[in-house]
Parts: sequence; structure tokens; C-alpha cells
Amino acid sequence: MSRLQAPQESKLSPELQAKYEAATKPATGLPSTFQFLFANPQIGSGLAGLHEAAANAGLEPWVTLTVALTVAHERDNQALWASFEPLAREAGVSDVVIAGIAAGTAPRGLLPKEGIWVHFTKELLQDKMRDSTWQSTTHLVGDEGAVALAVTAYYYDMMARLNRTLDLDTA
Repeated sequence: MSRLQAPQESKLSPELQAKYEAATKPATGLPSTFQFLFANPQIGSGLAGLHEAAANAGLEPWVTLTVALTVAHERDNQALWASFEPLAREAGVSDVVIAGIAAGTAPRGLLPKEGIWVHFTKELLQDKMRDSTWQSTTHLVGDEGAVALAVTAYYYDMMARLNRTLDLDTA
């Protein structure tokens, strides 16, 4: 059970109400997290904006969702995993990639073009980014894409940590 009560939507201004409704759609992958983050409307609104920026950072959806699943697994956050897994399948993340992340064996056994996103995310979460990993990533997506990838991974890491703090991390 959450440590917070979900805010009453009726107490939000029309502008914040629109942001709340957009952020709590299932397609965000984080509807319940955002529902509770709007207990502080300015924080909820700001993080909804960051979510939108990460979603529109130029990464392919399957890459973004591979990162999200990797963070959910590495942070042992069942609620995020349960939310992102169906979205990842819809976006074209293969069963092999999903199974590898779930088992904790990825990027081993994955094609390099799939495994690099898992590898990058794991190194980032461990604060052990190697130059070779960074260079491989920029070779694929350029500096702009690598920055987008790093911010996206850290964003999902923050959301996983907030889920744990708010006691939302079980499915």
C-alpha cells in the first residue's frame, strides 16, 4: 500500500489537470507513480514534463523500453516491470531481449544491436561507464542520442527509486 493518498483531481488547476490526465495514462508506463507524485502538483507536473522530454528525445521506442525494463530489473521494481513489459512487446522488443533482461543474463546472448542498450544502462546504473561503451553507443546514435539514452536511464532510475520510497514497487 502506498505511503501517500492519491490526490483529488478536483483540487488541481485546469492546466495541472491536463498534465495529470496525460501523465496517468497507461501508455506512460508510470500511471500509478504519477498519480501519487501529483500529491505535490508542481513536482508531478515537472516530472511529467521530463517524461515527455525523455519520450521525445529521438530514441526509438523499443530502445527506450529496453532501457526501462533494464532499470526495472536492476532496481528489482516489479511494478515498473509489469507496466513496461507489455509496452515493450508492443514496441517490438523481442522475447529474447525481455527474457534475457528478466533472467539477469542480458546483454549476454543478445545481438549487439540489442545488447548495447542493456549494457549501457547497466554500466550507467553501476556508475562504471567505460569509454568503450560510450564510444559504441555514440557510434550508433551520436552524441545527442547518447545523452538522451543517459538521461532516459537516469529518469527511469529516479522513478524506480520514487516507487520504492512511496511504497509503489510491488505489482
